[in-house]
Amino acid sequence: MRFELLDIYRWIAIILMILFHINYSLLNIFNINLLNFSEYFWLIIWKIAVFLFIFIAWIWFFLAEKKYKNKVFLKYLKTSLKLFFIAFIISFVTYFILDWTQFIRFWIIHFFSLSFFLILFFRKFKFYNIFIWTFILIYWFYYIPVIKNEYFYFLWFMYPWFKSADYYPLIPYFGLMLYWYSFWLILDRFNKLDLLKSKSKDSSINLFFSYLWKKSIIIYLIHQPIILLVLYTFLR
Repeated sequence: MRFELLDIYRWIAIILMILFHINYSLLNIFNINLLNFSEYFWLIIWKIAVFLFIFIAWIWFFLAEKKYKNKVFLKYLKTSLKLFFIAFIISFVTYFILDWTQFIRFWIIHFFSLSFFLILFFRKFKFYNIFIWTFILIYWFYYIPVIKNEYFYFLWFMYPWFKSADYYPLIPYFGLMLYWYSFWLILDRFNKLDLLKSKSKDSSINLFFSYLWKKSIIIYLIHQPIILLVLYTFLR
């Protein structure tokens, strides 16, 4: 099953991620204010990129569930454990190379690792996830600001002096993923998935970005060092 719009979203997500980190590196590492013409602009770019990564990740889970049926549990359990290992290495390394208040505790890789594990159980609730997570978000809106806990920062129950170089807590992002999962279930139930399916043959550029997305974890891990290397080569 192939979706033309999904290919477009892949392109946008990867390109926005790279552009955002180019500007971030120029500004925060090389102290060059070349592209940072508007902080709001880059904040929006970052939010759109995160939104698309979450959106596409849950589409992939939905499609995998349709393809593998009950075998999807083992497949995504393995994926979750692989991401957990990568996340652990990232936290371990950044603990020693960054200030202890800034090391990465719950990055996007940490988030996907735990989310892919949790969805294996939440998927049993199907469309009811919308109501379950709406209740959780309402609870969060009213009570999270007064709940401070040093050990549950992954839920966004964080103490006032909490800091991290990058941070994607389960609340509200996992709820957003469940909403998208429920949305695709609804489309499938009413036979509306064909509206998004590609009507044309795969082009070489589509196949290229499809391949890139399959390697998105590797790209996410190596693109920043590559950006730094290129910038250092031209700006030293």
